[in-house]
Amino acid sequence: MTSQLSQPPASAGRYLSWAAIAFAIGWGVHVLDHLRRGMSASPHAIMVGGMIQGVFVVVAIAMAITGRRRAPEAAIVVGFGSAVLFTYAHLLPSYFPAYQDSFISPPHINVTWLSWSSAIAEIGSGIVFAIAGLRARRRPA
Repeated sequence: MTSQLSQPPASAGRYLSWAAIAFAIGWGVHVLDHLRRGMSASPHAIMVGGMIQGVFVVVAIAMAITGRRRAPEAAIVVGFGSAVLFTYAHLLPSYFPAYQDSFISPPHINVTWLSWSSAIAEIGSGIVFAIAGLRARRRPA
Protein backbone atom coordinates (compact mmCIF):
# COMPACT_ATOMS: atom_id res chain seq x y z
CA MET A 1 0.00 0.00 0.00
CA THR A 2 1.41 3.33 -1.02
CA SER A 3 0.39 6.59 0.49
CA GLN A 4 1.26 9.95 -0.91
CA LEU A 5 1.74 13.03 1.14
CA SER A 6 0.30 16.06 -0.55
CA GLN A 7 1.43 19.56 0.17
CA PRO A 8 -1.18 22.01 1.29
CA PRO A 9 -2.22 24.27 -1.58
CA ALA A 10 -0.99 27.36 0.25
CA SER A 11 2.60 26.06 0.61
CA ALA A 12 3.82 27.86 -2.53
CA GLY A 13 2.29 31.09 -1.26
CA ARG A 14 3.93 30.61 2.14
CA TYR A 15 7.25 29.91 0.45
CA LEU A 16 6.87 33.12 -1.56
CA SER A 17 6.18 35.10 1.62
CA TRP A 18 9.25 33.68 3.38
CA ALA A 19 11.37 34.30 0.29
CA ALA A 20 10.11 37.90 0.26
CA ILE A 21 11.21 38.32 3.87
CA ALA A 22 14.63 36.85 3.05
CA PHE A 23 14.94 39.19 0.07
CA ALA A 24 13.95 42.17 2.24
CA ILE A 25 16.72 41.27 4.69
CA GLY A 26 19.31 40.79 1.93
CA TRP A 27 18.32 44.04 0.27
CA GLY A 28 18.25 45.91 3.57
CA VAL A 29 21.73 44.75 4.55
CA HIS A 30 23.01 45.86 1.15
CA VAL A 31 21.42 49.29 1.60
CA LEU A 32 23.02 49.59 5.05
CA ASP A 33 26.39 48.73 3.54
CA HIS A 34 25.97 51.54 1.00
CA LEU A 35 25.22 53.93 3.86
CA ARG A 36 28.26 52.64 5.76
CA ARG A 37 30.51 53.09 2.74
CA GLY A 38 29.26 56.64 2.21
CA MET A 39 27.05 58.08 -0.45
CA SER A 40 30.04 59.34 -2.43
CA ALA A 41 31.55 55.85 -2.70
CA SER A 42 29.21 54.94 -5.57
CA PRO A 43 28.66 56.76 -8.87
CA HIS A 44 25.59 58.97 -9.14
CA ALA A 45 23.93 56.63 -11.66
CA ILE A 46 24.25 53.70 -9.23
CA MET A 47 22.63 55.67 -6.42
CA VAL A 48 19.73 56.80 -8.63
CA GLY A 49 19.30 53.30 -10.07
CA GLY A 50 19.38 51.82 -6.58
CA MET A 51 16.63 54.15 -5.41
CA ILE A 52 14.44 53.25 -8.38
CA GLN A 53 15.16 49.56 -7.82
CA GLY A 54 14.29 50.03 -4.14
CA VAL A 55 10.77 51.14 -5.05
CA PHE A 56 10.27 48.00 -7.15
CA VAL A 57 11.69 45.80 -4.36
CA VAL A 58 9.40 47.28 -1.71
CA VAL A 59 6.33 46.93 -3.95
CA ALA A 60 7.17 43.32 -4.92
CA ILE A 61 7.82 42.34 -1.30
CA ALA A 62 4.57 43.96 -0.15
CA MET A 63 2.68 42.16 -2.92
CA ALA A 64 4.17 38.80 -1.92
CA ILE A 65 3.51 39.21 1.78
CA THR A 66 -0.08 40.38 1.28
CA GLY A 67 -0.79 37.57 -1.22
CA ARG A 68 -1.64 39.68 -4.26
CA ARG A 69 -2.62 37.86 -7.42
CA ARG A 70 0.32 39.24 -9.47
CA ALA A 71 2.88 38.72 -6.68
CA PRO A 72 4.55 35.72 -8.36
CA GLU A 73 5.19 37.69 -11.55
CA ALA A 74 6.53 40.65 -9.56
CA ALA A 75 8.82 38.29 -7.63
CA ILE A 76 10.18 36.77 -10.83
CA VAL A 77 10.90 40.10 -12.51
CA VAL A 78 12.26 41.91 -9.44
CA GLY A 79 14.18 38.92 -8.08
CA PHE A 80 15.97 37.97 -11.30
CA GLY A 81 16.31 41.61 -12.37
CA SER A 82 17.96 42.56 -9.08
CA ALA A 83 20.31 39.58 -9.23
CA VAL A 84 21.44 40.46 -12.75
CA LEU A 85 21.81 44.18 -12.09
CA PHE A 86 23.69 43.73 -8.83
CA THR A 87 26.01 41.16 -10.37
CA TYR A 88 26.79 43.65 -13.14
CA ALA A 89 27.15 46.60 -10.78
CA HIS A 90 29.30 44.99 -8.09
CA LEU A 91 30.85 41.68 -9.10
CA LEU A 92 32.14 42.37 -12.62
CA PRO A 93 35.16 44.48 -13.60
CA SER A 94 34.33 48.06 -14.56
CA TYR A 95 33.46 48.37 -18.23
CA PHE A 96 31.41 51.54 -17.77
CA PRO A 97 32.65 53.12 -14.51
CA ALA A 98 29.84 55.68 -14.40
CA TYR A 99 27.32 52.81 -14.25
CA GLN A 100 29.19 50.39 -11.98
CA ASP A 101 30.38 50.24 -8.39
CA SER A 102 32.75 47.34 -8.98
CA PHE A 103 34.20 45.61 -5.95
CA ILE A 104 36.94 44.23 -8.23
CA SER A 105 38.14 47.26 -10.20
CA PRO A 106 39.59 50.32 -8.47
CA PRO A 107 38.72 52.55 -6.72
CA HIS A 108 36.28 50.26 -4.79
CA ILE A 109 35.97 52.78 -1.95
CA ASN A 110 35.46 51.32 1.57
CA VAL A 111 34.73 47.82 0.21
CA THR A 112 35.06 45.24 3.00
CA TRP A 113 33.93 41.70 3.72
CA LEU A 114 30.55 43.21 4.69
CA SER A 115 30.21 44.72 1.21
CA TRP A 116 30.90 41.36 -0.40
CA SER A 117 28.59 39.51 1.99
CA SER A 118 25.74 41.97 1.53
CA ALA A 119 26.01 41.93 -2.27
CA ILE A 120 26.06 38.13 -2.36
CA ALA A 121 23.16 37.96 0.12
CA GLU A 122 21.09 40.29 -2.02
CA ILE A 123 21.89 38.44 -5.24
CA GLY A 124 21.20 35.05 -3.66
CA SER A 125 17.99 36.10 -1.95
CA GLY A 126 16.84 37.76 -5.19
CA ILE A 127 17.27 34.46 -7.01
CA VAL A 128 15.41 32.62 -4.22
CA PHE A 129 12.61 35.22 -4.44
CA ALA A 130 12.33 34.72 -8.20
CA ILE A 131 12.31 30.91 -7.86
CA ALA A 132 9.58 31.21 -5.23
CA GLY A 133 7.63 33.31 -7.73
CA LEU A 134 8.05 30.61 -10.37
CA ARG A 135 6.91 27.97 -7.90
CA ALA A 136 3.87 30.01 -6.80
CA ARG A 137 2.94 30.67 -10.41
CA ARG A 138 2.77 26.94 -11.14
CA ARG A 139 0.43 26.12 -8.28
CA PRO A 140 -3.10 25.19 -9.26
CA ALA A 141 -5.64 27.97 -9.08
